[in-house]
Amino acid sequence: MIGPGRVGTALARALPWPAYEVVAVAGRGEATLARFATAFPGAEIRPVESAGKGADLVLVCVPDDALERVAREVAKADGVVEGSRWVHTSGGYGPDALGPVAMCGAHVAACHPAMTFPDPDRGLERLPGASWAVTAASEDLAWARILVTDLRGSPITVPAEARTLYHAGLAVGSNATATVVTLARDLLLGAGVQDPNAFLGPLVTTSAAGAAERGVEALTGPVRRGDAQTVAKHMKELRQVMPEAVDAYIALSSLALRYARRAGLDDEAARAVTEALEQERE
Repeated sequence: MIGPGRVGTALARALPWPAYEVVAVAGRGEATLARFATAFPGAEIRPVESAGKGADLVLVCVPDDALERVAREVAKADGVVEGSRWVHTSGGYGPDALGPVAMCGAHVAACHPAMTFPDPDRGLERLPGASWAVTAASEDLAWARILVTDLRGSPITVPAEARTLYHAGLAVGSNATATVVTLARDLLLGAGVQDPNAFLGPLVTTSAAGAAERGVEALTGPVRRGDAQTVAKHMKELRQVMPEAVDAYIALSSLALRYARRAGLDDEAARAVTEALEQERE
């Protein structure tokens, strides 16, 4: 295990024993390594360059920007066992990120779980049934998919050239959603609502599920209805109480308007909403 953070620790705990045995761990942070070693007493703490020595499978769960550097360092130090399997969990990169490792004779794959890991415990709880984007050469695809099923996930093959767009979609769906909901929470707090979750919890869950299933057909609200006066009223109020939110409201409403047109909003109503948004830009 290279990178025993939230993802790495959850995956190590999810691997079924005795089919899988964690023999070594490498990473940064003495406290993190110590916690991992406590959970896996048989795992030897090693430098990154030699973590894969004697291992059949190496999981690389480092931050995206560190992935290619780690692969180069390991390859340069002759730390790759020929015929071993190396897997990284980055969403935005394909197996080419492990290119230096592959050149040393290893089999490589990119397997990304489409879920969040707030901490190892909750990450472990969410793994069963999670969808994984699996990318590998044809000769490596079978074992990569088996690994995911051993982790009780659902493997879905994603072409290497589509990984960046795939990851962008997840980033918008997860991180952007969380940002927007946080903004909504602040607005409700500003309106004197002491428990924003009482409103947002059910509303956001239902809206997100509907959009994921039906796309633009699930869109609701004033932009979808063409209620230009309501949109203008929202922005006027935001200018007074939270001016930093106006640009975000305009950007989100403009995107919602694009989808509303696809869902059947008529041209006249769409123009009225556009005018309301542009007046606030001026």
